[in-house]
Amino acid sequence: MSRPIQMIVPYVQGGGSDQRARLVARYMARYLDEPVEVVNRTGAIVGHAAIAEAEPDGRTIGQISGEIGMMHWHHGLTCLTPQDYTPLAVPFVESAAVIVREDAPWRTLAEFVDACREQRMVGSGGPHFSVWKFALVGLLDSAGVDVSRLDWIETFSGEQGLAKVLAGEAQVAPITLTDARGPLREGRARPLANMDAARHHAFGEVPTVREAIGIDWSVAHWRGIVAPRGLPAQITRRYLDALRSVAADPAFAREAVASAFTLDWRFGDEFARYMAEDDAMFGRVIRLLGPRAGSASSLL
Repeated sequence: MSRPIQMIVPYVQGGGSDQRARLVARYMARYLDEPVEVVNRTGAIVGHAAIAEAEPDGRTIGQISGEIGMMHWHHGLTCLTPQDYTPLAVPFVESAAVIVREDAPWRTLAEFVDACREQRMVGSGGPHFSVWKFALVGLLDSAGVDVSRLDWIETFSGEQGLAKVLAGEAQVAPITLTDARGPLREGRARPLANMDAARHHAFGEVPTVREAIGIDWSVAHWRGIVAPRGLPAQITRRYLDALRSVAADPAFAREAVASAFTLDWRFGDEFARYMAEDDAMFGRVIRLLGPRAGSASSLL
């Protein structure tokens, strides 16, 4: 009997990436007609490496994120790139938001940006190379703010970063509205703007950055299903067929929407092109921002 299929998730159990992976794994198991076990390998580089270094025999897959297009641009962090994987499908594409405590002195994004011009700010929500830090740095840079005034508390997840904000250890968590939905709905956190071209389907009252301050700034963060590079074509087709069935399943869509997840499916070669475009974009911006974009991380 072959060993179970493992889906490696490079993030903490219970976090946003883990929640999405477990939803996909449960439906994949239906269409593959065998269990898909989610295994958390916490640490973005550690987890992404575990997927890339696994045998391409079809028994190990993983859920990677857009950070695969960021980490290798930071000198010395990793050599991993999107080319180290067999791309299967992207179910989820979501954007960062600017989230503060409910009792924070800023009621709007404009007020927050003005405050950033006058005082040091502390953000949190992932390691230094995370898409969340990149999203906030890029937003402030686009608004003409000196981003060297931004300090950053590293965490393993966006939710842990928001917890730092709620505890008063940081002032802003630039994570998704979806991943902050608990504290937002409980009234403990306040969203100032969403970094997307359109408003979030579950948080329609939150303005986009363009609506809030007139700047076109959006950062899409995807989570996608991959296998190690070199997966045989027959096994690749089996996974693609299963994932297309998941995408077409109305029950999956209902569960995703009920959890406030945003679905934007891409498969196979389309996913590969999307990763390559994302990787090139992050490289351009990280080179442009230089040291302001981040530094080496201890959360490997």
